[in-house]
Amino acid sequence: MAFSAQKCGICFQPPSIILIYRDNIQEKTRQRIMPVRNFSRFSDCSRAAEQLKNNPRHKPYLEGVSLHQLEKLYSLLRDHLEGQSLSESLGRYHHEHTIDPEEDMNKLDDKELAKRKSIMDELFEKNRKRRDDPDFVYNVEVDFPQDEHLESCAWDTESDEEM
Repeated sequence: MAFSAQKCGICFQPPSIILIYRDNIQEKTRQRIMPVRNFSRFSDCSRAAEQLKNNPRHKPYLEGVSLHQLEKLYSLLRDHLEGQSLSESLGRYHHEHTIDPEEDMNKLDDKELAKRKSIMDELFEKNRKRRDDPDFVYNVEVDFPQDEHLESCAWDTESDEEM
């Protein structure tokens, strides 16, 4: 790979994506400014991110940047166009992209459920231990304390006759 991305950010005025990358051939750190055109507060962030990532002019430079990061930058830009501050926009983005363990996902529609599942998949891959990780342990044994009171669930106490 001729280029390796180091940092990726956004400039609000004029709207543009800024990439700081390492040119591995010349061994120099460079900056690339990619202007954002035809983007409004009604635009789809995921579609705009895919278009930028697949653009032939920018594709070699953006190989090391995840589509998720580009979507986040476009989301921040859209919120800025709507008049939100950066801290409000970051707070809303964080709230939308975290899982609430108390939320009942049975009540979600298909689109929201798919979004939550993709967030969980991403978190799983981030925390996953692989064989080549330095702190990988093959056979982990855990002893759970037996003296604590165990909570019972309603389905534990039901009998077979009730079903």
